[in-house]
Amino acid sequence: MIFKVYLMRRGGRKMSWRDTINGPAFVGDLRLGSATSRNGVYKVAELITPGGIATMLLPPLHEPVLIGIAPQALQLRGFERMKEPEGYYSVIQEWHCEIP
Repeated sequence: MIFKVYLMRRGGRKMSWRDTINGPAFVGDLRLGSATSRNGVYKVAELITPGGIATMLLPPLHEPVLIGIAPQALQLRGFERMKEPEGYYSVIQEWHCEIP
């Protein structure tokens, strides 16, 4: 389903609602599925470009949890994998998803 997604956190830190809604929005097909790694199987939410060649618009949201729902929107919380020169680490990320 096509959603307009706003990021609610930056580097794991919660942003104000004003910064969230005035920040960049990504419009794409929200897909929920599972992924496997050597550590096991986990749930993942992905925002993919609509139609044509599928390209990820945002880093995947690992182990997403529904934290809020309204008639035209929902909010998901999960873990985003980030890369630094020292290696990878995970931070909490939240997506505010609206029907465009």
